[in-house]
Amino acid sequence: MMMMRRHFAAGALLGGATLLRAAPLRAQAAWPQRPVRLLVGFAPGGFADIVARALAEPMAAALGQPFVVENRTGASGTLASAAAARAPADGSVLLLGHSTPNAVAAALFRDLPYDPVRDFTPIAQVAQHPHMLVVPAASPFRSAADLVAAARAQPGSITYASAGIGSVHHLASAMFAEAAGLDLTHVPYRGSAPAMADLLAGRVAMAIDGVAAVAPQIAEGKLRPLAAATMARIGRFPDLPTLHEQGYGEIDAMSWVGLFGPAGLPDAILSTAAAAVDRAMQAPAVLRMLEDASTIVATRRGAEFGRFVAAEVDRYKAVLGDNQIALQ
Repeated sequence: MMMMRRHFAAGALLGGATLLRAAPLRAQAAWPQRPVRLLVGFAPGGFADIVARALAEPMAAALGQPFVVENRTGASGTLASAAAARAPADGSVLLLGHSTPNAVAAALFRDLPYDPVRDFTPIAQVAQHPHMLVVPAASPFRSAADLVAAARAQPGSITYASAGIGSVHHLASAMFAEAAGLDLTHVPYRGSAPAMADLLAGRVAMAIDGVAAVAPQIAEGKLRPLAAATMARIGRFPDLPTLHEQGYGEIDAMSWVGLFGPAGLPDAILSTAAAAVDRAMQAPAVLRMLEDASTIVATRRGAEFGRFVAAEVDRYKAVLGDNQIALQ
């Protein structure tokens, strides 16, 4: 069956000295004078967590309020999103949202306890993040073709890790299996970091994960890259062919992250938070982190970001609602 092209957009770091000296931004008297809880739906060490921790310190410097990153893992990131949706709309709780709980989940879960469009105030999209197919360094597979041959010889024997059911990792791997005619076994985790731990230990055979998670392990010789899971080659790995180039569908696995507040966030807090993100994104350490992860810096803010999220929800519903992909 011909596949239509489907695009999957998605340590403590010190802010620059100019940020620390800058006068804090003000949201009039509306912003609560207490620490801001920044919720993340995935485990420490994953891309969403890395971005949240990179932004927290320069945003705290910009706003004059401490930022506390709080990981609420489970249910493909939806637990943190549900908590953020229920939080008071006063700036005391924000969400570093992700394409899985804030778009894909609307197409996957009938009993989702929040609406990704109606129950949040979109503040700022931060980054889009490419993914790649990797195996442990000790794996016998030297290429995607090797992996495909083994999976065809023994259906169901090849396992793949993901950050949870419906995650970009999961969808991209399911698309790869569909395009190559494979029966792969899905092993979901509570985030990218625990999935990566089991991949490194050899308890699962492969994963399609973000560059931020896999690049350091590739550099240390612990993982072997087999393909870019994007339509275009990844800048950090220019010699690595894409799955599309190797004949395995038109897969473009790209997750995104962005800052949200609960629905009804006052305009003063919304504009101040967006300005704080813009200021934080100028911090050299943040820019270096995004560059190292081969991410695409995103510039959608406020209503424009909201329209993007709504379009993402509709697109995933179209892709997942017509049974084109069998999620196992």
